[in-house]
Amino acid sequence: AQKANPFYEEWWFLVVIALVGLIFILLLVFVLIIRGQSKKYAKKSDSGNGSKATALSHGEMVSLDEGSFPALELNNR
Repeated sequence: AQKANPFYEEWWFLVVIALVGLIFILLLVFVLIIRGQSKKYAKKSDSGNGSKATALSHGEMVSLDEGSFPALELNNR
């Protein structure tokens, strides 16, 4: 009678473990990249809103609309 090898010594088990590890590492990298970009965006938007904390009248809002509005432009990457 032949003795069967344990499943953890089979070639397919090592391939499955390697693929699961690769997927886990890629997910970790993507999560870290997304968190880093969201923190960078939060810092950029917070620094622009600190100077105007008072309420604007209708005339002031219209004058702001007529000028350029760089705060609303999106970063094209």
